[in-house]
Amino acid sequence: MKETKRIDVWTGVALMVLSVVVWVLTSDLPTPKRGIGPGDYPRVITAVLFVLGLTMTISNLISGYPAKGEKTNWLYLGRMVLMAVMAFAYVRMLKFFGFPLLTPFFLFGTIALFGYRSWWKNAIISVVATGIIFVLFNVIFMVFLPTGKIF
Repeated sequence: MKETKRIDVWTGVALMVLSVVVWVLTSDLPTPKRGIGPGDYPRVITAVLFVLGLTMTISNLISGYPAKGEKTNWLYLGRMVLMAVMAFAYVRMLKFFGFPLLTPFFLFGTIALFGYRSWWKNAIISVVATGIIFVLFNVIFMVFLPTGKIF
């Protein structure tokens, strides 16, 4: 566990920085006169994220900051960067292709990226999960997911 403490410290710091950035970015969202507005939910999540990142950093610093461990695993770092690029592309293309059409491909790529190599099961899981999420949000929660400009 000693080798992960160094990573945990920097992960905690990164989570705190991310939460501050999201907090600042949501400052321009409209606030209603009564009730919860669109900016309140992200701010609650970022506040919790900040507290968790702070807890993670402090708990690992209290037990002592370890010396440098193993060399960087570039394969895992590459997967992390690829996942970030996939998520960025997914969000950018969502308004054009829509949730029902684009999400199965994103889920399939994510499942494959994390090492599950059964292509048929990946495809079935991706399509079924997309369908369940779409129905759950549109029918039960009445939160309409983007359908895109194609439809």
